[in-house]
Amino acid sequence: MTQSVIVQVGQCGNQIGCRFWDLALREHATVNKVTNGDNADNSRGKICSLKARALLIDMEEGVVNEILQGPLREVFDSKQLITDVSGSGNNWAVGHNVYGCQYREHIVEKLRKTAEYCDCLQCFFVIHSMGGGTGSGLGTFLLTVLEDEFPQVYRFVTSVYPSREDDVITSPYNSVLAMKELSEHADCVLPIENEVSICQSLRIYIRRVVLFYL
Repeated sequence: MTQSVIVQVGQCGNQIGCRFWDLALREHATVNKVTNGDNADNSRGKICSLKARALLIDMEEGVVNEILQGPLREVFDSKQLITDVSGSGNNWAVGHNVYGCQYREHIVEKLRKTAEYCDCLQCFFVIHSMGGGTGSGLGTFLLTVLEDEFPQVYRFVTSVYPSREDDVITSPYNSVLAMKELSEHADCVLPIENEVSICQSLRIYIRRVVLFYL
């Protein structure tokens, strides 16, 4: 059986990745309950023993710390994390050129250790945003690392593009610079538009929109 390694980069990548693992665990529990007739306690015990085949990368600690303190804290451990404290300042160049060079060897080491647990590694699945500094910069730098170190393994990418209401003034520039890297180093890109159109289509007027987890 082939396996994949999920790589979550930046705030957006880790928030979406967290939701992905939550859904994956729920589906796993449902399938096992139906096929094996497990009760709730047995299912929960089996889920708690599972570990995510993933690497969490962010140049700020906030979102990663939330994940480690949340309901999925038992799925991850400190060996799967790469964090910093200062962030990329919504700047593609900082994420790509500064943190990319600074953390390259550390990233390669973590990737190799994660890949060692796979019997037949088929692909790396990267989740990141195009508008943020870490997601766009370090996320695309990661693709060049994967291409150099694991040339035979596919590189699939889920890229979240900024919405029209994005308040980050550098996000269009970050997106353009990141798109060039994606076109050169990704095998498959799954673009996601970060736009909530249901409000416009239903003509619902909301005074205050919270963009957390959109």
